[in-house]
Amino acid sequence: MTKKEIKNAINKAVYQYAESLGYGMFDDNDGSTVTFMKEGSNYDDAIDYHRSEHNTIVVNWASDEIKADAKLIDTFAENQMKQYQ
Repeated sequence: MTKKEIKNAINKAVYQYAESLGYGMFDDNDGSTVTFMKEGSNYDDAIDYHRSEHNTIVVNWASDEIKADAKLIDTFAENQMKQYQ
């Protein structure tokens, strides 16, 4: 697989994992990040996922549940990256 194919495979797996946690995915089409949000939540309780770095970003005042889910997504992404090393 090429590097681009590997990144795409990791991202696809992460998107599916976030969906399994109850998150919808919103893409602003800038190519660098997507946002995971649960229905009815606001942007304070959103998880931004960086496609190239395969990590999440949340605001400091996000709920504990969102922070915990972001850590789960990060761990899942790390495990996916290890599969392609």
